[in-house]
Amino acid sequence: ACLGSMLAHAKSTAAVMPRPRLSLGFCSRPGHDFRHGIHPNAGFGLTRPSCLRQRRRERGGVLSVPSAKGKTQGVVEHLLLMRFDPETTKQDKAKSSIENVWSLQYRVGGVICSSAGKSDQEKVKNGLEATRLDVQLLKQVGYYTHGVHFRFPSKAQLDSFLESPVVQKMQEDELRPDRCPGTAVVSFESSLPEDLFAIFRKGQDWDEGYDHLLVVECKESRDASSTIEEMQKFLEEYRPNMEEFGLQQVTFGKALNNDKQLGMLMRFRNEFDFEAYTKSLYYTAFVDCIRSAVSLSIVTYPMGSQKSGTL
Repeated sequence: ACLGSMLAHAKSTAAVMPRPRLSLGFCSRPGHDFRHGIHPNAGFGLTRPSCLRQRRRERGGVLSVPSAKGKTQGVVEHLLLMRFDPETTKQDKAKSSIENVWSLQYRVGGVICSSAGKSDQEKVKNGLEATRLDVQLLKQVGYYTHGVHFRFPSKAQLDSFLESPVVQKMQEDELRPDRCPGTAVVSFESSLPEDLFAIFRKGQDWDEGYDHLLVVECKESRDASSTIEEMQKFLEEYRPNMEEFGLQQVTFGKALNNDKQLGMLMRFRNEFDFEAYTKSLYYTAFVDCIRSAVSLSIVTYPMGSQKSGTL
């Protein structure tokens, strides 16, 4: 009841919440095995000013989540979270590894689009302190330092990608334990509106945006199923409000090869929208749909075509 009243208040104030007109972008680029589970041991540039509400009208909507009424396109998301120990791995070597993995989209067929970058450790825990998640669980957040996302049109294309000798050689070279001591990997099926903007576009411009990747492992398979069901119900009820608070796109689903695991990808136009949404009640309540989690891994990274700074 308390949560309901809080969300009702947020819903009533969403329309008048001030929205920023200036956005920041950051350059980005992106392994253990791409295929399996969690292995805990194994520049800034200013983009042109924009009116976000005007962009909503121009794009015909912002939140790229399928509704029951619209046509949808099935996709398979592949999330790879990586840890490079800053004490043992030089920054330029980590950057090189990430760029080499990310560039697989140009060397192996089947990838629709990809994003990658260095996780912003100051923002990765945004909003989590307000959730009901266990304190010990929250301490895991921030372990992974980098992330990469690949989107495929089908599971067959994903399987073909993972079986490619080029991909397997890249894993052996770039993701060996002495260089990358930890990875978390999840692949899941989801869907998006049948629209080029939803399928390919990242943020307010084609090559700009802010990605938020989550890999969750639940105690039991039924907990993962309940989490997905609760998230879907929440999305159907509060979709317009989530859009008002800055969320541009969200996909989530149960892992294809681990029925206790699930993955989620959230996309934002820019850093300001990410801040607004993750500090809202809608993010808190959405994350609170997670049931009986035993591990929680998150990376969040900016992307931008105006590249300066380092990964």
